This record gives sequence, structure tokens and C-alpha cells, in this order.
Amino acid sequence: MDDSEIIEACDINGTVIEIGTRVKYINTDTVGVVTNIKRDSDGEWALVDKTDLYYNVEALEVTDAEIKAVVGEHKATAADAAQYLKNRAEAIGAQKVEDVASSTGGG
Repeated sequence: MDDSEIIEACDINGTVIEIGTRVKYINTDTVGVVTNIKRDSDGEWALVDKTDLYYNVEALEVTDAEIKAVVGEHKATAADAAQYLKNRAEAIGAQKVEDVASSTGGG
């Protein structure tokens, strides 16, 4: 396939999607603008700027919805991620001990 080939793709409703089209990913309501379209053996895919991910065009819907700006968005650091994982591991560990106690009758 030639990179300059224009790929005709349509959303879940049959509306044409082109580069620059604002779309919504129907599973999460993520809204962004299509920056690239490609085709492979699995179908047509649109690259959405908001997530920098390719989505199957059949899971997209052309929309006029505004792209929501997150004010004061916190960028997680590696330390934040490590703390989150530690907290989750502790919570799951505590839950498993309680589950075992309640299912075995121990107390």
C-alpha cells in the first residue's frame, strides 16, 4: 500500500471519517481528532490525537462534541505509580486474609 493512498473509512453509523474529523470512541466517550488512517488485514484504523492510539473505525462515531480540557491535570510520576501499586497490593493482601478467614470460619 502506498502511504499517499487516501483510505475511505466510515464510523459505526456509516459517516465518512477523514483526517481532521472529530470522533468519539464509543466505549469510553473519549473525544479527539483523527490524525491518520490506515488499513490492514483486520480493517480500517484511525489514529486519535487525544490518546495517540489507533481505534478500529467501527468503534468510532463522528461527533460535534467538544474536546474536554482537564484543568490542573496531575501528571503521575514513577514514585506516584509505585505508591499506588504498594497501596493496591496492601489492600488486596488484607482482603485475601479476610476472605480466607470468613470462608474457613476462622477468626
